[in-house]
Amino acid sequence: MIILIETGCMIVWENARMEERILQIIKGEDSKNPLTDEEIASRLQVFREDVTTVRREHHIPDSRKRRKPVIFEDMKRILTEHPDVSDRGLTRMLEEAGYRIGKYAAGRLREELLEIWTPFGDCQEKEGAGLAPDLAKHTEYAKHAEYEEPAESGAEDERANAFSAFVGFDGSMKTQITRAQAAVLYPPRGLHCLIYGPSGVGKSFLAELMHEYACGTENFGKDAPYFEFNCADYADNPQLLLAQLFGYSKGAFTGASDNKKGVVELCNGGILFLDEVHRLPPEGQEILFYLMDKGRFRRLGEVDTQRESHVMVIAATTENPQSSLLLTFRRRIPMVIEIPSLKDRPAGEKLQFILRFFQWESRRLGKQIKIRQQALWCLLGGDCPGNVGQLKSDIQVCCAKAFLEGRARKDGRITVSFASLTENLRKGYVPDRITKEIKELCPDDCYVFPDDTGESAGKSGTETFLEGFNIYESLEEKYDQLLRDGLREQDIEVQLTDEIESRFQRHIHEFQKSGIREDEIASIVGDDILRMTRDICDLARKRLPGLEEQVVFPLAIHLNMAMERMRSHGRMVYPGMENIRQQSYEDYEAACYAVDEIQKKYYLTLPEEEKAFLAMYFRKFKKKDMAQEGRIGVLVVSHGPVASGMAQVANAIMGTEHAVGVDMNLWDTPAQMAEKTVDMARRVNQGKGCIVLADMGSLLNVGQKIREETGMQVRVLPRTDTMMVVEAVRKTMWTDESLNEIADELDKIKLTGTREQSESRKKAILCLCITGQGAAVKLKEHLTERLKSNLAGTVVVTRGYIEDSSIDRIIANTEKEYEILAIVGTINPDSGTYPFISVSRVYSPEGIRQLRGILKRSAMFEENQLSEVISLGHIYIRTEAEFKDQIIDEAVGHMAEEGLVRQEFLLSVYKREGMMTTRLSQGIAIPHGDPGLVTKPVISVTKLDKPVLWDGVNTVDVIFVLAIQEDSRKYFEQLYQIISDESMVSAIRASRTREEIRNLLCKNTKSVN
Repeated sequence: MIILIETGCMIVWENARMEERILQIIKGEDSKNPLTDEEIASRLQVFREDVTTVRREHHIPDSRKRRKPVIFEDMKRILTEHPDVSDRGLTRMLEEAGYRIGKYAAGRLREELLEIWTPFGDCQEKEGAGLAPDLAKHTEYAKHAEYEEPAESGAEDERANAFSAFVGFDGSMKTQITRAQAAVLYPPRGLHCLIYGPSGVGKSFLAELMHEYACGTENFGKDAPYFEFNCADYADNPQLLLAQLFGYSKGAFTGASDNKKGVVELCNGGILFLDEVHRLPPEGQEILFYLMDKGRFRRLGEVDTQRESHVMVIAATTENPQSSLLLTFRRRIPMVIEIPSLKDRPAGEKLQFILRFFQWESRRLGKQIKIRQQALWCLLGGDCPGNVGQLKSDIQVCCAKAFLEGRARKDGRITVSFASLTENLRKGYVPDRITKEIKELCPDDCYVFPDDTGESAGKSGTETFLEGFNIYESLEEKYDQLLRDGLREQDIEVQLTDEIESRFQRHIHEFQKSGIREDEIASIVGDDILRMTRDICDLARKRLPGLEEQVVFPLAIHLNMAMERMRSHGRMVYPGMENIRQQSYEDYEAACYAVDEIQKKYYLTLPEEEKAFLAMYFRKFKKKDMAQEGRIGVLVVSHGPVASGMAQVANAIMGTEHAVGVDMNLWDTPAQMAEKTVDMARRVNQGKGCIVLADMGSLLNVGQKIREETGMQVRVLPRTDTMMVVEAVRKTMWTDESLNEIADELDKIKLTGTREQSESRKKAILCLCITGQGAAVKLKEHLTERLKSNLAGTVVVTRGYIEDSSIDRIIANTEKEYEILAIVGTINPDSGTYPFISVSRVYSPEGIRQLRGILKRSAMFEENQLSEVISLGHIYIRTEAEFKDQIIDEAVGHMAEEGLVRQEFLLSVYKREGMMTTRLSQGIAIPHGDPGLVTKPVISVTKLDKPVLWDGVNTVDVIFVLAIQEDSRKYFEQLYQIISDESMVSAIRASRTREEIRNLLCKNTKSVN
């Protein structure tokens, strides 16, 4: 039975029959061995996510928590009768009682039980008392298979639970947590606090938990503000520090055209977190004295006015406070909390971190992970210079390797063994360090499951190297695709390894910009590998003087993995070895020389194919003579002034002048237009060819003429738009891709855009089979049933190959009536335009997930409208403005107050303004900042009666401050469509109210053609 519930414009589908069956299975399960979500899903042939959703909606805990009240009762009986029984003996007795359980799990449950119960004593706890709240309430669930909400605990207990996410809160960190609680609760507004300890131990996370604990207390109230302020950003500029902390008054300095609140004023009644406080110079520390003593301050430029702001200051430092902070500053911070490094924490707490991070990876993969005992011992006994952050990074690398090994074995199991660990961990493994405590903690292999519910670990103050680096999904998709393409296992392994390396390389390059240190890279590959890599590069520079230093980190990653391949799988053939020898002879010779010398120095033997890999890296990282090679040119051509406008916008966004627009006259003949294009192509050519983006069919054949007359490489792409020009500029400026690679990717964008722009056709999933009957009809029924909650207007249509001799014509005829989102069927049409999912994959959870993703993205894109990001509160009508800073400060300030952007967004806008003007034609400006600092997309509009000087030369009177995210392309496309229309811009200028401006912008928004 399908139940349809309609609320407003939202329709929610529930499969009541499936829900009922899930609840029946749970109700009738063996209470000693409850079923996991995966096992229930397997029995019912449904998705694990559906089981988890139903279970959580009915407040039913996972299988482990459902078993706890039952197994605890039997464990109490056993431990009362045999108080000295070993974990092995306890496990055997539990197995005899009907439980399926391992020794490790039994030992952990024993420890947990003994924390809330003692075998002897006058006072035994009442039923459910002393158990965790979820455990107590499910004692009743185990008896009656019904759920009753437990009585609410007190507000004080709820606040105290805020610290439970901090590993060791009730163990080695109990004193620190008590100090943190005391600092928050001390009347009337808490005690200023200093947290110090090495990088990566959780200082920032503890500060966040202190704020969470503070909310609702008498000292702070329910909605106490919390601001993070990184002192390193203002270490050398006390004046800027003063302005940011305390704000400034109008006229305080050049450009201060209005009064502005500072962080201290905005944080009144809350907590101010000063990270890296040791980076403040003495003058910066002294600035804070009066605030901390009196709760008063003056804005920069104020003399007579005193303002009040009562804040609790939490400072954090990685340095010794005695040597890095003034004595007078330290005296004002009565509460000091030291967080020790990971090596100084108990092994049990380190194990909590390890299992927590493996749990996160298990959830990402949706699979069980087995950790071998020796791997656990190594993780527990090894050194972690980067503390919690590095441990998390190491575990993710281990899981990536184990995942790849499981796919190669074809069993899909993920087993983290000693060989899966990083080079640094294995080298640091010393058997003598494996203490009795570690052996007792890890007496056997360990398993983690994706449906385990554990507390979420907080992030450390410093984000780790591999934070958010999830390669599993792409590996799985690529593996399946290569199998379908008929590649051999050996070739698949080559390509998958290269995929990992390329992703690591991109991530390392990003981190280098943030100041990654050499020791952090060494923690990934090991000191020996890094040293050997530097030796290889130094040797190669004797033959290749232009070899860049940037090659060291990605090459070290590659060599580390190469060593792993040699140890695990022997030699691996590089398919392009002969091509490298022929096309990059100089690079190959340098690689041969370096390898020969390294083999002598390090007494190792590298396979011959490794020379080709090295040559590939050398070729990629050689300094290029820009005067000779330059960049690929970008030429935009159109009728009327459209091309120059698109080029201008793209250049303004990217901070360059790389794109060139050519506006053709309407009366130009095709021959004249071709001549103009050829002439401009010569001008933009820097030795690497040119991409021509045209919105006119008469120029599609101009590429051949350019090649014939200039000899340059050229690609012509039709039906361009502004975002396509932006992408062309980005790729030609910031990537090393070839002209054809860039053009092919732009062509895909164009095809995707063409599909997305269709509003008159219904969206459809196309089912293709031989006849269009039989299999296709069954497939349609299956998809309609499985995707009914996602279709929402999208139809499933069937077609057969026998309808026409040409598959392309079948698809083309379908396109006339429908906007095709994806093709499913028995034979791949190889259209290159639409994603194809085979029948076998469609009948698996992975295939349905892929289709759901396509449908969700389509619906999300359809709803992307300007009315969502332009509100009346962000439209300003001003008579005039003295400086452009006043306009930007006002717009971004309101965004920040509403939590739409982070405080740092304003600085990123000014940095972008410093790169190149954001002024467009028609007196319009589009200032914008870092998309990563945008919490929720918003566009502000300012209309001036009197234009303001924008870039020292030109004036503007209509300003759009863009705070949009990377996936908000449609917003900008729609806005650009409007501001490119002179009549629309004139109407905006003539508007007298905010409502008129918003109506013009939002009611005239159409899909981009």
